[in-house]
Amino acid sequence: MHPDIEKLIELQELEIRIRRAAARIEQLPREMAAMEEQLVATRSLLDSQEAALGRIAAERRQLEGEIQIVEEKISKYRSQLSEVKTNEQYKALLHEIDFHGERISKMEDEILVNMEKEEGLREARLLLEQQLQKESARVDREKQVAQNEIEEIRIELDGRRREADALIALVTPEVYETYRKIAAVRKGVALAGAGENCRGCHVRVRPSVLGQVMGGKQIVHCDSCDRFLYWAPDSAT
Repeated sequence: MHPDIEKLIELQELEIRIRRAAARIEQLPREMAAMEEQLVATRSLLDSQEAALGRIAAERRQLEGEIQIVEEKISKYRSQLSEVKTNEQYKALLHEIDFHGERISKMEDEILVNMEKEEGLREARLLLEQQLQKESARVDREKQVAQNEIEEIRIELDGRRREADALIALVTPEVYETYRKIAAVRKGVALAGAGENCRGCHVRVRPSVLGQVMGGKQIVHCDSCDRFLYWAPDSAT
């Protein structure tokens, strides 16, 4: 195999790993941001439940206040029963007492309904608080794991970049320049194995070209995708 091609194969593999590692470093903060968004959504739901509980409590207090006012009216009407002079006045007071008694009964029913809603919300809030605690703990753990992974990847990147720089220094400058140009238009893959077909573009390699590749004495390009070719028989894994 041509010495420049041999080094470029190793360089390309290094650069692929470098790109993957760099992409992972960029991906991890996005993953953490998504987890934080879930926490924000859970906290927002918890806040909504707290607000709903507050509204229910306020409604109950208002109803209780209204009941107290109505009870005072009923008490007043009852005290007036002994003072009325006619049956009509007596019946009118009884009617008011019954009317306000029904009002109290309806308001008490509303209070019971509110209490049931409040109980359900409190149970849901408790479950949500437990969920939030678990999510927060998980996010904290994942953040630490992600931070450790980022540090490890950065150390790995530094080492691989030094390896890449050392390889670049050993490649013929003109060949390396061509390698960079091809890589720029081929998504970072400037070399491809060749058997019957080019492994890069899958176009059949002419026998004469394949013979040059197998000889390893010169640098050969794919007629179709222009990548550098190196011998990689189709049966090779």
